[in-house]
Amino acid sequence: MLKEPYAPLAQDATTMSGSAERKNIAAGVAACLVLLQFGCAAPARELWPPPPDAPARTIHVSLDAWHAMIAFPLDTGEPGFEEWGYAEQAWYLEGRQGVTGALRALFWPTPGVVEIGRHDQVWAARTPQPPSDLFTFRLSEQGYLQLRRHLLSTIAATEPILTAGATNFYPAKRSYHLFHQCHQYVARALQEAGLPTTVFWVFTRASLAMQLRRAERIAAADQTASPTPVP
Repeated sequence: MLKEPYAPLAQDATTMSGSAERKNIAAGVAACLVLLQFGCAAPARELWPPPPDAPARTIHVSLDAWHAMIAFPLDTGEPGFEEWGYAEQAWYLEGRQGVTGALRALFWPTPGVVEIGRHDQVWAARTPQPPSDLFTFRLSEQGYLQLRRHLLSTIAATEPILTAGATNFYPAKRSYHLFHQCHQYVARALQEAGLPTTVFWVFTRASLAMQLRRAERIAAADQTASPTPVP
């Protein structure tokens, strides 16, 4: 049973139909072509980055060759992290992989799963599919709460489909496909926290990493520009 203090989960949530998802894919293609005319996303300044002397919460974003995860340091006083990710159910849980599995996952809307695990190390440190990168961000308290609520809203039921070791897999509300996979899932979640990420620029590890490096530069510049408090 999923227990989380930040927001309730709807018990009767349903996934979007395959027909609706296919329409979303077509709309996504059109939107991407239009958005190529515009610049990069901007941070939500009322949320992020928090001032250097303001209360803040830390999160970590892991990227490996194929996957992306968001990790929260445990606030129970124990060492370790709570990690969230998104994947295709057939690939991850049913072993339907290979070339046909990749084509199915990318080009046909199929059920997705939200994975939530507790681990001693973040995904970037334990992935079996390097290379990996780790990004660390400070969030405002409001941005942190909005991120948590958004992640909870992506789950369709409170009972996991499968528990594997320290990870629970829950049915996702949205289907998995080229325009809604783990990289877009992470980009959309970080956007809720105020970071300058957008799903329209994210299709691969490299495109998500580019946005995250830009966010790092913005945070560093903001901290440098902030006035030093007078003692």
